[in-house]
Amino acid sequence: MTVTERLVLSASRRTDLVGCYPEILIERLKKYPPDLVHTVVIWTKNPANMLGGKPLGAALREYRQLYVHFTITGMGGGDFEPNIPPWEESVAMLEPLLELAKTPERISWRFDPILEAERDGERAGNRELFFILARKIAPWGIRKCRMSWVSPYRKVVARMRRSGWRLIAQTEEEKKAQARAFETAAGNLGMVISYCSMEGFPTSSCIDGEFLSRLHPDGLHCSQEKAKGQRKLCGCTKSLDIGWYTDRCQHGCLYCYALP
Repeated sequence: MTVTERLVLSASRRTDLVGCYPEILIERLKKYPPDLVHTVVIWTKNPANMLGGKPLGAALREYRQLYVHFTITGMGGGDFEPNIPPWEESVAMLEPLLELAKTPERISWRFDPILEAERDGERAGNRELFFILARKIAPWGIRKCRMSWVSPYRKVVARMRRSGWRLIAQTEEEKKAQARAFETAAGNLGMVISYCSMEGFPTSSCIDGEFLSRLHPDGLHCSQEKAKGQRKLCGCTKSLDIGWYTDRCQHGCLYCYALP
């Protein structure tokens, strides 16, 4: 790392520190003072703990740049995401979140995962909600949407089965057809879609050192070296993740690959 390259902190791919452990995140941030940090990258399904004058928001304001991955799947409050706010409440958080991030360029909407399941002849999922959510989110100036389809890990399939749901896998052809519909709708709203570590789709970077360097208010550069230890199809650049899988997420999402 050169003198012009500061740390990119990731908080966190492994768990929702903002949504579940705001006090722990505050303590961990103290180990990385703002003069050593280029960007704090936030990953959350519920940013409420860093909004409205709360202590975590005050701690994050000390850093020159925040980049927020805000996941809104449309499934909040239902069987698949029982402890996540309904999507209407999530969308209502965009205004204070924009005030914290300072520009919509620093917010990425994650429609992740796309899911379809069946129980007792009833089908449920969130694919059609994309079109509703895109129309609600685009007017805030957010132009980046990242998505992926649910991964049918054995523990995910078993967890859903215990709740009575059978996960319906999408074929590659179905994913491509759905992607074309998503991209058309997104393009009409000025949004661009990227696919997160999906076979058959272009590689993308949820943490993109070049992009974060361009966005930085002081023009500072961060590493553009490829991240180590990520999935084969991940295009992310180097960062330091300050979350742990032992910080067990409390959202209770049935499809979560991180839960044992």
